[in-house]
Amino acid sequence: MSDEFRLRSAAAFSSAFRVPPEVVEETAPAAEHAAGNVGIYGWKTPRMDGFELPESDELIVALHLGGSRKVRAVTDQGLSRSCSTPGLLTILPPGRSAAFRTEGSVSLVSLHVPKSLAAEMSLPVTATPDQAWLPRFAFRDPYVSASLEALLRTARSGQAIRPDYMVKVVDAMLCHLAQWRQTSEDTGPLAGAAADQHLGRISLRELFALIDAQLGRNLCLDELARCTGLSRAAFTRGFRQATGLSAHQALNLRRIEVAKKLLADTDLDLAFIAQETGWSSQSHFTASFRNAVGCTPARFRALH
Repeated sequence: MSDEFRLRSAAAFSSAFRVPPEVVEETAPAAEHAAGNVGIYGWKTPRMDGFELPESDELIVALHLGGSRKVRAVTDQGLSRSCSTPGLLTILPPGRSAAFRTEGSVSLVSLHVPKSLAAEMSLPVTATPDQAWLPRFAFRDPYVSASLEALLRTARSGQAIRPDYMVKVVDAMLCHLAQWRQTSEDTGPLAGAAADQHLGRISLRELFALIDAQLGRNLCLDELARCTGLSRAAFTRGFRQATGLSAHQALNLRRIEVAKKLLADTDLDLAFIAQETGWSSQSHFTASFRNAVGCTPARFRALH
């Protein structure tokens, strides 16, 4: 496979941003995934009003890391009402162009996966409409964000990423995203959850801040619903429509994300981390962590 094809979307990013990537890690997949190469790139743009990206044959998953908090998608109806802020994700499927208004500098990490490889790894990307990857803008997914940040940290360290490790991490991410992919019920070219979208009387941003502040408690749906001023049924329905996840799934993913940071960055014992992240017991924490991440907390700490 030629460099021209392999770097097509990364080159488009570099042209749009007018700067090369600060971090580059490109790896050929294992023999059984011979359809193409995967790339992870770290970017910091200059101050700009916005940028446009042409169509490519790659699936792109980007995580907003820092900078402008006013990034909006340009749609056929004008600027999106939602803004991308640090911590939110955007998906650009193969064959889709996109434009964004940034109003400043933005730092981000982008994952680029050839369409044929994405089709091998998870659901088909050009099959029936309900199976196709659809654009999503400014949505939250702790599992995918943590995975992208881990790949970026490894790339920045100068340590070569093993091809099989890259493929397995990306495969897990795509399978996770495919499970919660948007369906044809979405409207607009870049649909998704936005931090400033409201559920009842508070925004999603405020709701997630409340969850983070009380992560060690056993928060229940009734309590979260009361915070929004909605009934339990209305809250449950609205939360899933906004995020693609149930509130219970979102709580668990957030607990896993925080636990991963504590495991990687501290020497706190597992029982304390389980308590701090709201699990009923260390055994429950270990089982849930293994199901979400694919290894035990102790193994994750040893690898990080």
